[in-house]
Amino acid sequence: MRPEEYLAIVLRRWWIVLLAAVVAAGAAFVYSSQQPPLYQVSVRLMAIAEPPDYWLDLYAKNRLASYQDLIRNADFVADALQRAGLDDDPSRVLGSLELGRNQDSNIVQLVVVDTDPQRAARVANALADAFVAQAAAENQRILRQFRDPFGQRIQGTVTVVKLDSPSPPTTPVSPRTRLNTAAGAVLGFAVGLLTTFVIEYFEDVLRSTHDISRALRIPIIGEIPYPRRRRSRTSTEGDTMRLVVVEEPLSAAAEAYRTLRAQLAQQSTSDHPVRLLLVCGIGRNAIDSAHVAANLAAAFAVAGERVILVEANLRQPLLHELASNAHSPGFVDWLDGSPTDSSPLLATTVPGLQLVPPGTLPAGTNPADLFGRAATRERLRHLAGLADRTIVHAAPLPAFGDALSLASLTDGVLLVIRSGVTPRSAAQQAKAQLERVGAPLLGITLLTQ
Repeated sequence: MRPEEYLAIVLRRWWIVLLAAVVAAGAAFVYSSQQPPLYQVSVRLMAIAEPPDYWLDLYAKNRLASYQDLIRNADFVADALQRAGLDDDPSRVLGSLELGRNQDSNIVQLVVVDTDPQRAARVANALADAFVAQAAAENQRILRQFRDPFGQRIQGTVTVVKLDSPSPPTTPVSPRTRLNTAAGAVLGFAVGLLTTFVIEYFEDVLRSTHDISRALRIPIIGEIPYPRRRRSRTSTEGDTMRLVVVEEPLSAAAEAYRTLRAQLAQQSTSDHPVRLLLVCGIGRNAIDSAHVAANLAAAFAVAGERVILVEANLRQPLLHELASNAHSPGFVDWLDGSPTDSSPLLATTVPGLQLVPPGTLPAGTNPADLFGRAATRERLRHLAGLADRTIVHAAPLPAFGDALSLASLTDGVLLVIRSGVTPRSAAQQAKAQLERVGAPLLGITLLTQ
C-alpha cells in the first residue's frame, strides 16, 4: 500500500485514534494523581587511600564492593536505625533502598526513597554514618594483613568518608503526572492506530482500487465521483436519476463518464463488438448501478450514437424516471407478449437516447425465470439491432440472480462498486457467479466518495 492509502485509513477512523489517546492519557493522569508522592535522598560515600598507591587504591575498590553487602543486611540496617534513634521497620527501609557503584570508581551512592521527606533524609544519613563507622573498623583490621603480590605489607590507610549530608527534599521524584499523561497519550495513539488497521483488515468493505485489485483481480475501467447531495438509499423519489453528463457537462463526474465511454469504446473491436452491455451493481442497492447505466447511456447519446437503455431491474426499477410515460407497456410485457409486438421504446429528454421501461411483472413470476426463456436472447438482439448501443440495467448480484440469466446473452458485463459501501464478500461471490455462467466480464466502475 502507498503512504496516502495508510493515511486515508487513519483519516476514515480518526475518532478511534483520538478517543484511544484521550482515554489512555486520562487513565494515566488519574492513576498518577492517586499515587502518593515519593521523595528521594542520595548520599555518596568515597573510599580514600593514603598515601596514594596502586595496590592500596585497588584494595579500596575491592573493599567497597564487599562493604555494599553490609547495607543490604537486615541486622546492619536495624542496628543503624537504633543508633540513630529511629523507630522504623528495617524490612521497609531495605525495600526503599538502592545502591549504585561504578566498578572503576571509589564512590558508592546510597539512595533512599520514601513518602516522607524528613524520614528519607534521616534514614539515608543514619545508614551512611553506620557504613562509615563499620568500614573504618573493617579497614583497620583487614589492612594489617593485606600484602602486595611480592609479599610486602601495604603501608597506609583507607578511609571511607561521606561526601553529602542531605537535607529533606522539597520536590517529589514521583509520580510524574505530566510525563505519565504524555506517555499515556502516546501509547493510546499507538493503540488507536493499531485498532484502525485491524478493523480495516477485517472489515468486509471495498474502499480503494487497491482493495478491488487484491480481492477481485478485475480491471477497473472507470472511477466516478459519487454525488454529494443524495436522498435516502431506499427512496425511489427525487433526483436520483440526475443525468450529470447533460445537466453538468463540465463537472468532474461528467468527465469521468466520458472517460468510461472512451474505455468501453476501445474494448469494442470488429471481432468482438460491445453493442449490448449489461450494467449490474453488487449488494442490495440498485441506485448506484442505475445512476451509472443512465449516465453512461447519456454519454454515448451525446457523442452521437443511437442508444437504447433497458430497465431490466424488476426488483427495484428506477430508470423509468427518465421518461414521461413510464407506465406504458415495458420490457416485461414485451418479453411475455407475442413476437409481433413492437418494441416498447420511449423517448427521453436526451436526443438519441430511448428508454425501455420495466413494465408490469405478472403475479407469481420470478424475473430470473422470465429472463431465462429462449425468447429473451432473440428480443435482446432485436433491440441491439435498432441502435448503435444497447445498455441493460439488471438487479444487483449476488442478492438476485436476474443478471446471471442476462449476462451470457450480452457482449459484456460492467460491474458497479461503491467505495466504502460494497461488501468484499458480496463482490467476490458475484464475480464467481458470473464466471460460472461464462459471462464476458469487461471490468468494474468504481464510485468514489
